[in-house]
Amino acid sequence: MKGFKYWLYQSPAAKRYMLIGTGICILYFVLQKINHRDGMADFRVYYDAAKAILNDTQLYGVAFGVSSGFYKYSPFAALPFVPFALLPYAIGSAFYFFLIAVILLLFTLLLTYQQERFGVNMKAKKSWVLLLSTLFLADHFERELHLGNVNLFLMIMAFAVYYLLKKSKYKSAGWLYGLTILFKPHFLFLGFFMLWNKQWKSLLHSAIAVVFGLLIPCIWKGWKGNLTWLNQWLNAMQEHNIKLYESRNTVYGIASNFILKPLGVQAGNGLIVIVLLLVISSVIWLYIKNNREQKSQATTYVEFFVLLALIPNLVHTDTEHFMWTLPLIVFIISILLIEPIKNKNMYLFLMIVAFIPYCLNSPDLVGKEIGILFDSSGLMGVANLIFVFLSVRLLKVRNITSSLSKVE
Repeated sequence: MKGFKYWLYQSPAAKRYMLIGTGICILYFVLQKINHRDGMADFRVYYDAAKAILNDTQLYGVAFGVSSGFYKYSPFAALPFVPFALLPYAIGSAFYFFLIAVILLLFTLLLTYQQERFGVNMKAKKSWVLLLSTLFLADHFERELHLGNVNLFLMIMAFAVYYLLKKSKYKSAGWLYGLTILFKPHFLFLGFFMLWNKQWKSLLHSAIAVVFGLLIPCIWKGWKGNLTWLNQWLNAMQEHNIKLYESRNTVYGIASNFILKPLGVQAGNGLIVIVLLLVISSVIWLYIKNNREQKSQATTYVEFFVLLALIPNLVHTDTEHFMWTLPLIVFIISILLIEPIKNKNMYLFLMIVAFIPYCLNSPDLVGKEIGILFDSSGLMGVANLIFVFLSVRLLKVRNITSSLSKVE
């Protein structure tokens, strides 16, 4: 099997994808400038937070850029933006925009190439896999470029953790995993994969990384100043949270909105406990079932990235975090396009159903009212759960098909 670098340079499909994708991103950047929509609100928050660190001014409780632009992340999460804060905002934001654009295209290529490691013949319909994967994530990609958040980089960090674990580099995986938690504690859910596989060294080093990251500001703020920051961070997170069963795209909100409300039942904290236990039980059942069979690389891949994809279904967060399902979407599309799967039309139908709220939720495409409906009604969360189901189901069907082929 050729390496990714060779595949990138020698594959006509990869070259076309990079050229066309880069051209579209440049055009989008120009249009954003012309229409004065290049504020990159999320990047502005990180940029101004880094400025606050450099100037030793207030970090929490002050709006950066827009009225809702409050910094609600750990002090450590602002440190990577210090180099950008040394530049004028227009230059720093432009550089960050194209950094996201190029890495986004390369990462999509990497995920497509990764499917070859699972025995999928990517030579057959590589261009279609790239096109459809990008189409499914187009709205989320556009939102990441428009807002300038860190979700793409956190997804890549999660992928790097998976890769390092597969290479048995547990110490490095642990430190990198700890860094993702410092950006967004939601990633604690990924720890279940390490816990289940008894990767204690990775969990230990991730805990060390978290403690190290939390204490770094002591260098210039001192113990008392850093403790004040950490208390303010915890308060900021609490202020921006709501009751989970009121968060429509979470599994609790979906259960409340689509099951309890039609029955006239009021949701409460008990619903959160019951639904969370059902999700945990389902994941454990998946892991136990897979352990009974001979594990393939694809099995481990799905086990890991199902947890990543479920994060925005398990915690209250912005809909842009649903882009973390990209590794599963590339897997699903590759299998459906290339592999001889039974009942393929049924799975394609489910993909189309999920495509509507997941990919067409942009107000620019379907209008403001429908866009808000897809985002806030819970349909986005339902679509994401369909992708999770399809990845698990297609993994099972593919493993059965491969076993039968070997017998024959």
